[in-house]
Amino acid sequence: MAMLEQELNEAIAEKQKLSREILILKLREQVYRHEEFNRLGNRTTFRDLQHQATKKKKIWPLRKTIESFHEEAFQVLPCWLASPETVSAVFPMEKLFDLVIFDEASQCFSEKGIPAMARGKQLVIAGDSKQLQPNDLYRTRFNEDDEDIPETEIDSLLELGCRYLPQVMLTEHYRSRSLDLIGFSNQHFYKNKLQMLPDFHTYQSKHKGIEFVKSAGFLENHCNQTEAEKVVELCLELFISQPEKEVGVITFNMFQQNLILDLLEERCVAEKRILPESFIVKNIENIQGDEKDIVIFSIGYAPDRSGRMNHHFGSLNMDGGENRLNVAVTRAREKVIVVSSIFPQQLSVENTKHEGPKLLKKYLEYALEVSEGRFISSLKLESTFRPEWYLKDKLKEQNALLKEELPFADLTEKDSQNRFVQLVLTDDGAFFNSLSVKETFSYFPAKLRAKNWRFDRKWSRNFWK
Repeated sequence: MAMLEQELNEAIAEKQKLSREILILKLREQVYRHEEFNRLGNRTTFRDLQHQATKKKKIWPLRKTIESFHEEAFQVLPCWLASPETVSAVFPMEKLFDLVIFDEASQCFSEKGIPAMARGKQLVIAGDSKQLQPNDLYRTRFNEDDEDIPETEIDSLLELGCRYLPQVMLTEHYRSRSLDLIGFSNQHFYKNKLQMLPDFHTYQSKHKGIEFVKSAGFLENHCNQTEAEKVVELCLELFISQPEKEVGVITFNMFQQNLILDLLEERCVAEKRILPESFIVKNIENIQGDEKDIVIFSIGYAPDRSGRMNHHFGSLNMDGGENRLNVAVTRAREKVIVVSSIFPQQLSVENTKHEGPKLLKKYLEYALEVSEGRFISSLKLESTFRPEWYLKDKLKEQNALLKEELPFADLTEKDSQNRFVQLVLTDDGAFFNSLSVKETFSYFPAKLRAKNWRFDRKWSRNFWK
């Protein structure tokens, strides 16, 4: 089995190398396959396209250039990246593309995506229904006297696609480097279907993905001055202690966002410091698509000077407001620092209409739990096999140091100091339910090695023998 596994891995590596080389060759051939020259030896292929692209006067509109020379343009540039509006403005209404892919389709209005869709022969719509929906707060999309058509009640292109196209869920989570960073969203938004493999050294060091920092602020005019000052202090500390890390700040509203920016600028001017180019301060309305090593999350909510809590949650208390929270808490690669002037029990959200405020309270409880070291990750694989069939149960009977502890391995082996020695992979339920032979014997072991995990395979036939 070990020899066969090694042979398979070598073949896959060779195929990946050859595929890249073949792709480059095919792209070059596509450019030069129909190249023609006149009797003087001057190239005539792409001559007119080059003329239009380089001339300085009487410049054609881009749409006219594409319409006149789209065959030549696609031979040179077979892959195009554009917004749906740009596609409608630039490309003729023809099936020019073999494949049209929509990314972040949950934020695209369906009526904006359909014209771009018509330019392709095949279609892929990718998006996350648990993230932000398109915002039509200040514009009218359809006339009120339109017929009662279900499609006109749909907001996003992703939702429209779900009505007509087969669906596949992507389960690999790549951004977070510790299980506790994605644990909350995995439980409350994705039904524990997300899979994630943390780095061994990060896990071994007992790294806490979330730190809860209590502030003593008050809420005045939609701002929390004390909390903003604490956020600024944390930012400046990180700039000095970890200059190689990308840092971002997320707030719940624009007022707190502007306050933090103003305070930061004042401190930077006073200390003659320049903010890192990668640093951002954004509110939950426009943070989607960003990711940083360390994210500071300014909660902002607090009692007023008299001690009275005003439960005004803004966009979080709108329909779909919980998606904004999901976006905000999943932006960090390594760590989230939650700066809050309240403890979770101070929020009274039982009577709120929407889920957003209720999930905010649960997230604060979760953040406090992780920060205090009380978070334990567990994800059991469901199987129809009888427990007595499992090799892992037999192995645990033989070795007391073997435990079922991590969601991505059958067993973990620890030493007497409770430190990880290696993972143990068996041919039990995870092996049986694997997607493919390549996934089992090549891709998953490669990911384990890339994340610095040692592992050993155990086979049932060897045990029974």
